[in-house]
Amino acid sequence: MLITRKKTLITAVLATLLVTGCLAASNQPAQARLDELLSPDNPYQTPLVAEQAVQQNIQASAVPRTYVVQKGDTLSEIALQYDIDVNQLAEINNLRDDNHIIKGQVIILPGTAIPYRVERGETLSRIALRFGCSETRLVEMNELRDPDHILAGQQILIPAGQGGGDRQVSSGLPLNQFEWPVLGWISSPYGMRDNAMHEGLDIAADQGQPVQVVKDGRVVFAGPRGTYGNTVIVDHGNGLRTLYAHNSRLLVSEGEQVSAGQRIALVGSTGRSTGPHLHFEVLLNGTPVDPALCLERSYA
Repeated sequence: MLITRKKTLITAVLATLLVTGCLAASNQPAQARLDELLSPDNPYQTPLVAEQAVQQNIQASAVPRTYVVQKGDTLSEIALQYDIDVNQLAEINNLRDDNHIIKGQVIILPGTAIPYRVERGETLSRIALRFGCSETRLVEMNELRDPDHILAGQQILIPAGQGGGDRQVSSGLPLNQFEWPVLGWISSPYGMRDNAMHEGLDIAADQGQPVQVVKDGRVVFAGPRGTYGNTVIVDHGNGLRTLYAHNSRLLVSEGEQVSAGQRIALVGSTGRSTGPHLHFEVLLNGTPVDPALCLERSYA
């Protein structure tokens, strides 16, 4: 009888501990499921999550390729921050005086990669041949598990500015050649912002200030464009387009031919905007790239 009572008591204690543990667990963040713990070196991911992770890696790799100088910055501090040789950084940016950089100035960082969206029927080998880089380099840069299986619409990175056929990328993307479309200061650079991709460069300017097109081309869109407000898009050929958004007034019409430096709009705050500024985008083959790569190495 004593043994039976002890067993009953032990069972009751265990049951109490189990219930208490479950209640405590309910107030804690969800823990890893069993299938996620099968291989610590290879965490469980659904194909969708894995694909999203790859795309996030591509975005992250494409973002921090320029740096906007802040008040008090020195070139040596920037070089140290990005683990770059300061002499190399000065050479890339044509800086004769390493100690003379200005707030708002755009510093180009080495290792630039250009995002490219795969077209229907393309293979990785054909893309490598087109841009003159090795297929192995593309596989490594994009962490491709199966180089023989890429999908139309998939975004990959192509190395730029490192010689060879990469010059074809640079010729498609005019590096350091555009004059600034408006005089002002950079209020938001290209890159991740509020956990989302900001696909252009915001240049704060006065209401009504003239906006100039950066290169000869043809206007392919001029009008309201949702959250972009009053927008102008200009096609420059060879897959290159520029976009000018949030304007108060448009000075050109769709189909019109424009010349570099021509006024095409006036600065405004239409669409989703918190104040007068120009949202400026550069698109190569339909993919937004950092506009600072194309603008003259100066400050807005």
